[in-house]
Amino acid sequence: IMAFIDIQCRSEREFGFDRIALRIAKFPNVTHVSVISGRADLFVQVEDDSLDAISKFVTDILAPMEGVKSTSTHFLLKAYKSNGEVLMEEPKVVRIPVAA
Repeated sequence: IMAFIDIQCRSEREFGFDRIALRIAKFPNVTHVSVISGRADLFVQVEDDSLDAISKFVTDILAPMEGVKSTSTHFLLKAYKSNGEVLMEEPKVVRIPVAA
C-alpha cells in the first residue's frame, strides 16, 4: 500500500525544515521526503503492508511529532504511469452491432 502525506510544520531558525525532514526520512517505510511549495511544507511517500499500518504511522508517529502542525494523507488507489512508464493500454471500445 502506498500513501502520499502532505505535512505542515514549523520551520526552525537556522535549520528550516531540514531536521524534521531528516527525522521523518529515517523511518524504513518512508520512501521519499521533499520540501514543497503550496499549503504543505513537506511531501512524504510511505509504503507499508496495510492501510492500518500507514494510518498508525501517521496518527502515532507523524502527527504528534514535535514541529508538525498538520497532516493530510492520500492513499494511492490506481496508477496509470510510474517512473516514465505507462502502466496500462488504452481501453478498447466494444460496439454492439445494430440490426435495422
